[in-house]
Amino acid sequence: MSEEKTEAWTIRPCRAQDLDALRAICEETSSIELRNEKDRQFLLLTFCEAYVLYAADCFVAADENDRPVGYVFCASDTRRFFRVFRKQILPQIARLGFRYALLGYGICVQQTLCSVFAPAHLHIDLTESARRKGVGSALMKTLKTHLSGKGVARVGLTVNRKNVSAVRFYKKNGFKPVCRALGAYVMRAQTDGDMPGCSGTGEKEENPCR
Repeated sequence: MSEEKTEAWTIRPCRAQDLDALRAICEETSSIELRNEKDRQFLLLTFCEAYVLYAADCFVAADENDRPVGYVFCASDTRRFFRVFRKQILPQIARLGFRYALLGYGICVQQTLCSVFAPAHLHIDLTESARRKGVGSALMKTLKTHLSGKGVARVGLTVNRKNVSAVRFYKKNGFKPVCRALGAYVMRAQTDGDMPGCSGTGEKEENPCR
């Protein structure tokens, strides 16, 4: 996919040479408390490196110096991605210790189960300098157009229900809650527009699978 300009930012496909900058963004924006180096390695392996290395549907927002200031990581085939994750990433996580291996395996199971609502899933993060400027919505639009072109009709995500601003952002970008589980919403959107039959808030469409 070609690059797309949005004010001072360029939305373009992720490159392998972006990895260090993407690690920094992942660490900066994490809601996970990083108490030690093993926590940090777990975060980066699970939520950054796995996608940069093994998912082909990732985009970054780059500044005028072509340095990433945000990203949307996506696996268009969640089940396939986590088969690769178990083979390539989980052994590295397991070397950090049993607790980390259990957490990593739990993420595999959770995301694979969530794939019943949408075949693709995403993670999106922005540095503070790129927020409230339309960059996140531009990343979402680029990703949805890309997925639609591949014939992927829906994309999903999970978000903490208490993260009100994130939930508002996702709803603004066409995502509707479809399930509640373990304090989180599972949300999904169609890649070519709003989900048919959903209300503006999506509340009536929830399936409270708790």
